[in-house]
Amino acid sequence: MKYYELTCTTYLLKDIYFDDLNESLGRYINKSMILDDGLKKIHGSKGYKYYVYDNLFPRESDKVYKKGRVYIFVIRSIDKSLLGKMARVLPLVKDSSLKVISLELKEFVPNHISQLYTVTPAILTVDNRFWVKGDSIELLERRIQDNLCKKYHDYYNGRLEVEGNFIRGIEIKNDKTIGINYKNIRLMGNKFKILVKEDETSQKLATMALATGLLEKNSSNGMGFCISKW
Repeated sequence: MKYYELTCTTYLLKDIYFDDLNESLGRYINKSMILDDGLKKIHGSKGYKYYVYDNLFPRESDKVYKKGRVYIFVIRSIDKSLLGKMARVLPLVKDSSLKVISLELKEFVPNHISQLYTVTPAILTVDNRFWVKGDSIELLERRIQDNLCKKYHDYYNGRLEVEGNFIRGIEIKNDKTIGINYKNIRLMGNKFKILVKEDETSQKLATMALATGLLEKNSSNGMGFCISKW
């Protein structure tokens, strides 16, 4: 099972504060998708988009990303064709905040994933509110697995035989829930360390998490972007 990464070298046209960064990158990506007929159809459709993106790197200690500096961000997907199309249109976008100036597409085949770490907060809504530290861990683990199974079934058009949960342990890494701005609201999420079981099905679900993100708002706001320990 493979996934793909599109590394985007980016020049900032104005300062962007950390809390607004995910929305700024998401808006730029959305603008690019309108420039390709296939991507435009995906952008306008309901359901999973099968990609997730990270924040800008290098990180800024004062949480202000500076006008005139060059950064990179990564878009991941299970779909190579989708990222190939993005690579063609991202440099064409006209935006007041940033400009993508070069790109590199890579393929990855995970060997064995032992742990997942969320770099951007993962979002889970429960009964019209956000899941917070102190809520049910069992519910959290079940919703993480259900989300990944649905993505897998939908993308590969086939079912995955699952016995138990692919998570053998989970740790919440933040003391307080983390807030990110999105369309005049405040998304509240958490960062997790997830220990992954060794069986083949668990490894497939972990790979899907790397490729498409954990839980909600992956493509719209870059939530749940994961890195792994092999």
